[in-house]
Amino acid sequence: MLYKRVISGLLFLPIFYLVIWRLSPPYFTVLVLAAVAVGQYEFYRMARARGINPDTVLGSVMGALVVLESHHPLLFGMGKIYLAAGLLLIMIVRLFSPRPVEGAVEDISSTFTGIFYVAMLFSFQIAIRMGTNGKEWLVFLYFVIWASDIGAYSIGIPFGKHRLYEKISPKKSIEGFIGALVASAGVALLCRRLWFMPPLGLWEAVVLGLVLAGVGTLGDLTESLLKRAAGVKDSGNLIPGHGGILDRMDSMMFAAPVLYYYLRIR
Repeated sequence: MLYKRVISGLLFLPIFYLVIWRLSPPYFTVLVLAAVAVGQYEFYRMARARGINPDTVLGSVMGALVVLESHHPLLFGMGKIYLAAGLLLIMIVRLFSPRPVEGAVEDISSTFTGIFYVAMLFSFQIAIRMGTNGKEWLVFLYFVIWASDIGAYSIGIPFGKHRLYEKISPKKSIEGFIGALVASAGVALLCRRLWFMPPLGLWEAVVLGLVLAGVGTLGDLTESLLKRAAGVKDSGNLIPGHGGILDRMDSMMFAAPVLYYYLRIR
């Protein structure tokens, strides 16, 4: 399992470097659009595994519009019109659907959740990229979250004895969580010393690394909750050693909004 994760990461690094560092923001937006499309498909597939019937087409269209709105306001900043109209349309389509009345709440709710949980949380990465020193902060975010993942895996697997939250994720341990915190804080400090980062204070780097790792762990546990509720091991099988897009990006999806709003008030 470990070697698959390493190989997958090494194959992704050139794409990551090219799209985030060398190319202009629209290319990153296209990459996020593709990830959101796959992520929503995975989420809706998990919902269908529980007998729920989300509107995959409308949900995916709305998800794409949410992502595009983060890149550039649509219709002169009237993106909320798209969102409101789309949400109303999803409910109206379900209203006149030939499906039974029973399950309507679950169908509509799962469609909405796919939009907000996947598309909206993913879109914060674009918002970070479009901001001041955007590509630098986005690289910082990825490095810290990757360090959290590696730290948790490297310490938790051989040394984990005390369960972190057994009801949701029996394999996650307190030792692994500590490893994630230490690794993230260490990489945040390392980034502070690298040439590409904007000025970042010593304690600011440490606290930011710890907070992002902690929030990322909550994202990981949330994804585990959804998979356990759906009765599946992984959200997909797109990435060897990791599972699906949601399995790989669950921590990032929770950490990106935190970093974005921190940068807004910094």
